[in-house]
Amino acid sequence: MKPKIIKTILPTILGILTVLAILVLVNIIFHNGDGFSAPDNGFFTLFVPITTIIALIYQFSLALPFWNKFKSHKKVWGLTLFQFTALLCILSGLAFGLLFWERNFGLSELIYLSLTGIIGFAVYWTINLLTLKRIERAG
Repeated sequence: MKPKIIKTILPTILGILTVLAILVLVNIIFHNGDGFSAPDNGFFTLFVPITTIIALIYQFSLALPFWNKFKSHKKVWGLTLFQFTALLCILSGLAFGLLFWERNFGLSELIYLSLTGIIGFAVYWTINLLTLKRIERAG
């Protein structure tokens, strides 16, 4: 059970911390740290803990079973791990864009948010899967 706990917690936390570090850096560089002042600081104080809980549940219930399927079979649903992850990042990023899009800012805001989501999910899953691979090599 201990390896499953480590495979659930460590990749998830490292992935989220990496994405969060990038978001903080982007916020400081492009927005002069406005994300740390009211009312935008809700992202860091509320969204990150909720996202972490959701990511841990997702990691335990879906990501690890798919990881094990990709280890035993080279393809799942006709897709390699890279193809599956890329499709997951694109769909998740588009959903992110739609979820946080404020229509009064126009279509360019949707595109910006969707690209931000795609990049964020790509970074998260890259760190997550590389960490899983490293854990399995060490174990």
